[in-house]
Amino acid sequence: MIKSFLAGAITGGVVMWFWGDQIRDAIDDATSGVRSRAAEQLQGVADTLQSVADTVDQGLSGTPPPPRPS
Repeated sequence: MIKSFLAGAITGGVVMWFWGDQIRDAIDDATSGVRSRAAEQLQGVADTLQSVADTVDQGLSGTPPPPRPS
């Protein structure tokens, strides 16, 4: 059991040593669209939450909120 674990750890280290850059590049290329879509969705959620916060703030104080910097 321990021998198998050590053999796997050593093998994984050797693989990453030799082909780590190529593996990282392949993963980055495969997931770049997913990351950009997630970032766009998070920006949309942030804008919606800010709009809700502005509306609540305006309702509580009765005055419009100051303009947000872009």
